[in-house]
Amino acid sequence: MQSQINRVADGKSGALPPILATADPARAPDRTGGEGESLLTSSGPRITPGDAADLARQFYGIEGKVRALSSERDANFHIQLADGAQALLKVSNSMEDRAETGMQTAALMHLAAVDPDLPVQRIHATTDGAAWVLIDGPAGDRHIVRLMSYIEGTMLSIAEPLPGLHFEIGRTLARLTRALRGFFHPSSGRFLQWDIKHARRLRPMLETVEEPDLKSRLTRLLARFDAEIGPRLPHLRAQTVHNDFNPHNIVVDGPRAARVTGVIDFGDMVTTPNVCDLAIACSYHLNGGNDPLLPVEDLVAGYASVLPLEAEELSLLPDLIRLRHATTLAITSWRARKYPENAAYILRNAAASRRGLDILDSLDPSKTNDALTRAAARDSSTANAGSNRP
Repeated sequence: MQSQINRVADGKSGALPPILATADPARAPDRTGGEGESLLTSSGPRITPGDAADLARQFYGIEGKVRALSSERDANFHIQLADGAQALLKVSNSMEDRAETGMQTAALMHLAAVDPDLPVQRIHATTDGAAWVLIDGPAGDRHIVRLMSYIEGTMLSIAEPLPGLHFEIGRTLARLTRALRGFFHPSSGRFLQWDIKHARRLRPMLETVEEPDLKSRLTRLLARFDAEIGPRLPHLRAQTVHNDFNPHNIVVDGPRAARVTGVIDFGDMVTTPNVCDLAIACSYHLNGGNDPLLPVEDLVAGYASVLPLEAEELSLLPDLIRLRHATTLAITSWRARKYPENAAYILRNAAASRRGLDILDSLDPSKTNDALTRAAARDSSTANAGSNRP
């Protein structure tokens, strides 16, 4: 393959480069990426595993077995070194604003300094001590390349949760939110359609929702957002948050999962109300059993054991969970129509979002609010064993 990536004919493998824990503003990438086009409409970098091996050798002084990992908008590669060490090489989408990539990197370095025990990825330095490198890709597009620690384990999306796991998911999210409380970056104020506070801007996408009944339900929900929900959001606690705490971004300790071992993908970070971040996490854990709200209650209890929730946040949480489902259904329908060749990947969460919306709408609103309020007030010394309802 012809590529504009500089290739290295020979290189010596070595240990993984040191982890960086302090950002150097002088090395921050500029804002010249992605002008005039949204990440929602762009495809990923055209980087092959061979290209990735060259990048790892040239800029990080390592080599090993390289395999591509699935990603909707970036090019990610797992690298296994001869000594058994593992790393993730990430080549960012050229349409992503480089300052936003810098924000994600700076956030990971901030977390390494503030809460070193948080199970998040660490940034490895280039051979000249930088946190990233800028390359020209095969089509002349430019990409940020970073080397990160690789978190081994099972994705929550394919694991069976054991008792106590949902409490730990909530607790981990709250720890992450607390650690990000002192993190500030100009790019966290960007517009991102996945940010629940921008739900009103989903309307043009609803035309791609094919089922009339679902389209009507989503239209009514957005009308409620304009009239009742949106005006309350500016009064809530807000900060930079992860904003995508879904089962595809949570690593657990095995196929039968008892604890969280990793959190990945900080690409959706924004400044938004804290409870919007919690709503995103909760939206993936409504189940179809006799007690569909139980996992969400446990998650809320875990979160509140680290960061107590305010009454206004709890009262809005069910509607914000609905709005996350609406966001997923609208965006994925729109993207799947635009990129039919990648529809299966884009729509991977759509069925679960429809099911979650159905479950939440089937519950008595007053009982739901009462259950979440009780969960948030649970004694954390006993909540880890599961729900302790009266």
